[in-house]
Amino acid sequence: MILLDDKQVEALEARRLAEEQEQANQEPPPTYASLQSSPSSSALVAKTVNYVSITRTHTSVKEILILDPSVFVPVFLRPPLASGETEETRKNLRLEATHGHVHADITLIGNGDSANESSAKRNKRILMNMKSTHGGITAKIHGAPDRSSFCLHAQAVNGDIRLHIPRTFHGPLIVSHRHGFVRFSEAVDRNLTTFGEVDSTRRCFLGDFSRWTDAGNGWSGDELVVDVRHGNVKIHYDDDAVGSSVKSRPTLLNRIFGF
Repeated sequence: MILLDDKQVEALEARRLAEEQEQANQEPPPTYASLQSSPSSSALVAKTVNYVSITRTHTSVKEILILDPSVFVPVFLRPPLASGETEETRKNLRLEATHGHVHADITLIGNGDSANESSAKRNKRILMNMKSTHGGITAKIHGAPDRSSFCLHAQAVNGDIRLHIPRTFHGPLIVSHRHGFVRFSEAVDRNLTTFGEVDSTRRCFLGDFSRWTDAGNGWSGDELVVDVRHGNVKIHYDDDAVGSSVKSRPTLLNRIFGF
């Protein structure tokens, strides 16, 4: 047993009191809310971009972006053109994952937000391509009523595709699927006209078909092309209530025989 003299006891007591005082003077630990709002938080921040191409082999792609087709990008900073692509058909956004998912939250710039560019550039259609070979695609597309029109081609070989599109979407919707189901939210289904399904490809129009025009160089409004080989397709509006029901669009045989 170790015996302490009076001086050692006093020293230990003084040290204990000093430590207690130091702890009392310290600030309380940060709350969860303060950590969430901290500038050092790892949360993704949307950036205004153009001509973005991200391709990954063994990891998923997760992006929150604001797309503005009028943003100038020097040629030496632009991604290499894909096979068969030209500068005129260059994609404003390309996201691809081989062994992983594609998660994208995209806001389309309003035509009135690019005052420094010519009208032709502001009104240029945004071209997007998303692909996952062994994974799936979840994409949310937003935009003000005066947003740029867009054409999105989403392709998944082994995985589901779930898309949330603006309620102002107006244009053709083509869905090709091999093994899986295709479902639309009730709000989308109400505005959808299906013209046929041949060789597992549905050709539809979302919005008022009477406004269709083929003048000039063809359709220049919104367009959605979805291709799934082994997976399901779900299409919602971006402002549909969370958990809103989806329904399969019945085929002619469904209607005749009540399948």
